Amino acid sequence: VVRFTTFFYQFTLLFDQKQREKVVDWFGCACTVSPAALDDFEKEYGYRLRPEDFVDGGAYNSAWRVPRKAQRDWIDFLSGFVRTNVKKLADMSHAAGKEAMMFLGDQWIGTEPYKDGFEDLGLDAVVGSIGDGTTTRMIADIPGVKYTEGRFLPYFFPDTFYEGNDPSIEGLDNWRKARRAILRSPISRMGYGGYLSLAAKFPKFVDTVTHIADEFRDIHDRTGGVAAEGELNVAILNSWGKMRSWMAFTVAHALPNKQTYSYYGILESLSGMRVNVRFISFDDVLEHGVADDIDVIINGGPVDTAFTGGDVWKNPKLTETLRAWVRGGGAFVGVGEPSSLARFQAGRFFQLADVLGVDEERYQTLSVDKYFPTVTPEHFITADVHVDPAAREAWEKAGYRIPLSGCGGGQGIKPLGGIDFGEPIANTFPVNEDVTLLRADGGQVQLAVNEYGKGRGVYVSGLPYSAANARLLERILFWASHNEDKYTAYSSTNPECEVAVFPDAGQYCVINNTDRPQSTDVALPDGSIEHFDLDQSAIAWRNL
Repeated sequence: VVRFTTFFYQFTLLFDQKQREKVVDWFGCACTVSPAALDDFEKEYGYRLRPEDFVDGGAYNSAWRVPRKAQRDWIDFLSGFVRTNVKKLADMSHAAGKEAMMFLGDQWIGTEPYKDGFEDLGLDAVVGSIGDGTTTRMIADIPGVKYTEGRFLPYFFPDTFYEGNDPSIEGLDNWRKARRAILRSPISRMGYGGYLSLAAKFPKFVDTVTHIADEFRDIHDRTGGVAAEGELNVAILNSWGKMRSWMAFTVAHALPNKQTYSYYGILESLSGMRVNVRFISFDDVLEHGVADDIDVIINGGPVDTAFTGGDVWKNPKLTETLRAWVRGGGAFVGVGEPSSLARFQAGRFFQLADVLGVDEERYQTLSVDKYFPTVTPEHFITADVHVDPAAREAWEKAGYRIPLSGCGGGQGIKPLGGIDFGEPIANTFPVNEDVTLLRADGGQVQLAVNEYGKGRGVYVSGLPYSAANARLLERILFWASHNEDKYTAYSSTNPECEVAVFPDAGQYCVINNTDRPQSTDVALPDGSIEHFDLDQSAIAWRNL
């Protein structure tokens, strides 16, 4: 195998005068500009790009910016140039009797693996660094290659392999994060990288890697490299769609920050969940409507970003299409500031507020009173959430109400334990009193559900990754799509443990996603219960 760590362009990485990292964008194309390229672009597209087409008000066209025509044209132009030359390198490798492998990481700009035509490059494989479940799926789901490979952490570098440290801790943590995703979308190979001489000094780590590798092989032997069964079809809706599959809400490799972790948790939860995930764009919906096999659509993120959509919500065809789909029985889940439009339209900030049952006050409608319905602390969606007895007593004394109405005040009741809503979205409110309010905090909605015709809408203010939040999202998806009756079979009573079913192999497994022993019960389709006591990081197999 010839592994191409680099092709032609690095992701955007700029430093300041003190040699500190100043700008980083894993998907950025700002470091691809040259006079010759600009001239060639003008010849092909008939107009000349300006500096503002790359810097864009100082934002350097990050993946968070709503993509404009010039940016999309540049990506297309760049991809054409890079792919032509990558094809030559792949052909040279094949002529020498070797396979050609691309490293998805430092320098893959221009070879977007989910962009149409990637399969024409002639690459045999893609390898990439595994940071968590999301980056595992980013590699494992790539179409058009013979196989994929994950490069697991930690790297054998001195920052981890030094006297007194235990690298096996990070190794097992990385494996647990990746394993739940591998069960849903298997990679073909696994590996590590760095200085072998360093790893050889840590026999416990070598034993840990041996155990992980054996478990990886065992999963493949049992399943034949086939993914576990997905019970629902879930679509993530944003500006990028399929081209940036599993890349939403990302700044750098597996490194969420304060502004992103409340949304990145959506992907991390989905990466190991018993659902099938796809990524669709607003253009897809505008041109083709919603595919018949989609059960749930998720739109989430902050206002005026590529992930919520920005000005695309000014298009009435988009809102009409989605409203009609939900009213006919579809399910729409919004996180953060979904369907938001920076400048009010039709008196709403969330353009699908009627579907979600929730909107956000942006100081334009302060003269309109807001009334909060009675809070419903127990619901199918929150059935697995731990309820602290003291918190329950406080809710009961308060009559399960949040005392906030009109222009008045009131601290309200603090949310029950178990759910982490991340960074708060201030001043969200129910649009009517028919909305079912499940969680709220001091006058803003954190979790609400809404019946909309034959369909359902769900609003969540934020969803960082945790076992409890992943379970919450899973229940949201089953409830929103009217599939509550399918939820119990092969579900785990302990959110720290997950179940994956392989019908063709005639087996299912239960995994412990923690570094502590866990116990759980699994409900089978015939109504019987199977109990599991799992050691730390363990996996257990049973016949169907």
